[in-house]
Amino acid sequence: MDDKEVLRNARNLYIQQFRSKAEEMRPLIQRILSLDQDIGEATDLSAILTESAALSTETETASLATSGGGARPKLRPDEFMGKTYFEAAKSYLERVGHAVSMDELLEVLKNGGCPVGGKTPRKTLYISLVRSREFVPIPGQSGFVGLRKFYPNRGMEKKSKK
Repeated sequence: MDDKEVLRNARNLYIQQFRSKAEEMRPLIQRILSLDQDIGEATDLSAILTESAALSTETETASLATSGGGARPKLRPDEFMGKTYFEAAKSYLERVGHAVSMDELLEVLKNGGCPVGGKTPRKTLYISLVRSREFVPIPGQSGFVGLRKFYPNRGMEKKSKK
C-alpha cells in the first residue's frame, strides 16, 4: 500500500468519525437555534463549532441547522433581493426542507429583501405560488405550502376522461 492510500484511508476514517459526532451534535445545535429564535438573537454557529473544533465551515453548519425542521436558517437582508416571489419562496423552502405557513413565508421574504405587495399580500403570494404547480397547499393545514418535490408519493391530480 502506497503512502497516498494510507493517507486516504486515514482521511476516510476521520470523515466517518466526524459524521458520527456531527449527528450527535444535531439536537444540541437545533436547541441552541430554537432558544436564540425565541429570545430574538442570532447564533454564529460557525464560531461556536470552530471553538469546539467540531465543525469549521459554514456549509456544514447550515446543513446541520436547517435539517430536521427545528430551527430556521439565518437570512441576509438582501438574500432574495431581485428575485421573484416564486424564486425567493422556492429558495427558502429548499433550505428549510419542509412546508411552512404563509405567514412565515411572507415574513421571510420581507426580511430577505423581497416584500410581497398588493392589497392582501398573503393571498397574493399564496395564489402566485400554487398556480405554478411546483408548490402545493398542505391538506388539513390551512395556510401552509410546500414544494411538490417534498411529496413524491403525492399523486398528481386525476386527469378527466374525455
